[in-house]
Amino acid sequence: MKLQITLALFLGALTLFAERPGDSRPATTNPNVNPALAFPSGVRALVVIDPRLHRLIEPQLNDYVQAAQTRRAFPIATLPIEGIDDWQPPRIRAAIAQWLAANPKLEGILFVGNIKLPSFFMPRADLPSTRLWPRYYEDPVLIAEKQIAPGTVLHPESGPNCAWPFVAGKKDFTVPEHDFDELQPSPTGPRIWTAFLPVGYADDARNNYEGWAQQLAPFFQKALAFYRDPSRYSRDLYVVSNDLSVLDRAAPAWQELGPSHIEYFSINEQGRGAFKNNPAGYTRADLTAHGDRAQFFRYASALPWMDEGWQSPAVFLAHMKEGRRRVVCWNVHSDPQYSLLKTPQARDMENGGLIAVMLGCSVAGYKQPGSASHVDTKTPVEQNVLVNVVYGRSAFVAATGCPFDRCRDENGTPFYRTLYADHGYLGQAHLQRLRENSPTNPRELRQQQEILIGDPFVDATD
Repeated sequence: MKLQITLALFLGALTLFAERPGDSRPATTNPNVNPALAFPSGVRALVVIDPRLHRLIEPQLNDYVQAAQTRRAFPIATLPIEGIDDWQPPRIRAAIAQWLAANPKLEGILFVGNIKLPSFFMPRADLPSTRLWPRYYEDPVLIAEKQIAPGTVLHPESGPNCAWPFVAGKKDFTVPEHDFDELQPSPTGPRIWTAFLPVGYADDARNNYEGWAQQLAPFFQKALAFYRDPSRYSRDLYVVSNDLSVLDRAAPAWQELGPSHIEYFSINEQGRGAFKNNPAGYTRADLTAHGDRAQFFRYASALPWMDEGWQSPAVFLAHMKEGRRRVVCWNVHSDPQYSLLKTPQARDMENGGLIAVMLGCSVAGYKQPGSASHVDTKTPVEQNVLVNVVYGRSAFVAATGCPFDRCRDENGTPFYRTLYADHGYLGQAHLQRLRENSPTNPRELRQQQEILIGDPFVDATD
């Protein structure tokens, strides 16, 4: 069933939430408008897009939405909303509140194109950076505020009871432009998942709807290929990390698949320092040789650390070329244009997997063309390493990562449990990991930053 609803007249009639990024109140619904006019009841996911882009990709988008809702067995509505690429984030958030009021069963939203995200400043005192902030849309009851004026000079913390805000380090820091820097979490946590198909080029002359349609075309081809033949992907999990806790958080996948279906790299059975800057350490650990999971972790935990520098791009790319797993996770030092692979390598990678879980710092850091929300990375979407995993030649159609330098782990246990044990889909898994074990202290919650890029409807089920 194809659900496509044009909302230009409906949304034009709304009195939406103020468009000042510094506003601190949650979005509200205009009581004079019936939000049930927005889309049919029973819709569980939305695909939101500006008509200027929609007109250019409508056939591909329609085929993709049809395939996704067939796989998920629930209706997905496509909403071309006039001018939404020009809206400021508070107005978008107000519309989300309207859609949720109209349909409480709504689970998530895929934003396609140049729909703007707000920026958030300083997830932690030692990381005074400004990046895009999807949680603003995922928790529309969360109170977001701008309390620190741009130009304010923050001083290094002094003493155990230093008053917030401050920076960690030896130097003062001048606060840049930003939308938000403080939050008060809602009692229930995030309400929906969000996913993004962002667009943008380094050459501003290409930042137009024709260019963006071309940028998205490879994604739709790959996503449709999955839905037409999911059996091309195994259910296997591939993990490369020098931190054993990453594998530990994937326990639900181990329990569901068994150790023979998990490729883990690696453990150090050669002695301290044996694999520092030595790709010989990039060898698969035999998880089947230790009886059960608990025995393996007792054994591996007693071994020396793997160290850094053994994670070889050439070995990784060769492994990816060999097959298509359902999930591939890599945990290495990263930045917006590098995560084990440089951006061109990510773009040209072959096969690999369906879902990439990228745990390095700032892998999802990018800027949006024409955005009024300042971020402190100059990386356009075209050059972001995580986006290139999804939009490039590989088999990946979705990836998760952190826009900031990572402050907290990815909360992988509920993520893998939803995907593997509960047979849920990626959007559900993303939302569940945001909800579970979520800190209630605002100082800690500001450290939880994850974004989902690509197809939120894929899964790890046969």
